[in-house]
Amino acid sequence: MSRGARRLWSTLVLLPLVLGWAHEARSYAFLRPPDGGGVAWRWDLGSLSSGRIPWHLAEVVSPQVIGDRSAEAVLLAAFAHWEGLDESSWQFAYEGTTRRRDRDDDDRVQLITLGSSENLGEGVLAATFLSGNRDGLVTDVDIVFGRGVPFTTSEAVDPTRYDLESVAVHEIGHMLGLEHSGLIRATMAPFTDEGDVHQRTPERDDRIGAALLAPAGDFLARTGTLAGNVTLDGLGVFLAHVVATRIDGEVAAGMLTAPDGSYRIDGLEPGVYLVHAEPLDGPVDARNVDSQRQAFGRSETDGYATTFH
Repeated sequence: MSRGARRLWSTLVLLPLVLGWAHEARSYAFLRPPDGGGVAWRWDLGSLSSGRIPWHLAEVVSPQVIGDRSAEAVLLAAFAHWEGLDESSWQFAYEGTTRRRDRDDDDRVQLITLGSSENLGEGVLAATFLSGNRDGLVTDVDIVFGRGVPFTTSEAVDPTRYDLESVAVHEIGHMLGLEHSGLIRATMAPFTDEGDVHQRTPERDDRIGAALLAPAGDFLARTGTLAGNVTLDGLGVFLAHVVATRIDGEVAAGMLTAPDGSYRIDGLEPGVYLVHAEPLDGPVDARNVDSQRQAFGRSETDGYATTFH
C-alpha cells in the first residue's frame, strides 16, 4: 500500500460468552460481547492486586520493529498515557517479559506480543483479543502486533513507518473496553498512516470514555449528560454517530445510538453544545464497530443524512 493511504490498524476479536446478561440500552462507545444483549465489557478492578491490570511482554520481537527505543520502553510509555489521565483511575502492572510469543485466550494473562507467529491478515497493524466469563467480566486480553508491519519505536517521526507507540495506545484503549471512535482524530479511530504520531495522546473523546469505565475523584459529579433519540420515519436509528461539539467548535465526544435510536453522552463539562447525528458512511463505517452489530444481532440503519440539532 502506498505511503499516505489509510490503513486499518485494529481488529477486535470478541470471544463468545455464556448468555444471560441484562440488557443495557444506552451507552458510550464501549466494546460489547457478541450476542450479549448490549451489555458492555467491563473489568472487575477490585479483584485485581492493587486494582492494577497485569501484563506481560513477549521476548521475541519482529525484525520489522526498529528505532532508538526498545519495544519495552514504548509499551511502558503507551500504558502511561492512559494511567496518567486525571479523569480516570486506570492502573497497570508490568510483570516482565515472557518466552511465550503466541496468545492464549484462556490463561488469564494479558500478553502483548510483537513477534507472534499468527497471521493477522492483509492491512491489519494490530489486533486485540478479549474474552470473559458468564458475568460479562473481562478475564483475558491479548494484543498481537502484525509480524510483517514496519513499526518504529523512535520518538521522532519516521514518515516511512507506523508509530508503535500510537498503535499501542490505541490497542490498550481496547483492553480497557473502548470501541472504535467515529471521530477520525481520536486515538480510538480505527485508522492511521505512516508517520502519524498524534494518536499517542488520548483526545477528549478517548479520555471521557476511559473515565466512564473507571472514573477518578468527582468526575461523574462534576460532569453532565446529553441524551435523546434519533429516529427515521418514527423508528429508531441504530448506529447513528452522535457528536457533541462545544459552542466554540471543539468536538467533545461522539457515541453510537442503540437499536431503539437512543443515545446518552455522559462525562461532558457544563456548557452549550451543538449536537449532530450522522451515518457511519466513511471513513469510519459500521464494519469498524462490528461489536455493536454482533451484540444486538442486527445491522445498522441506512437511508438518512447528517442532521444537526
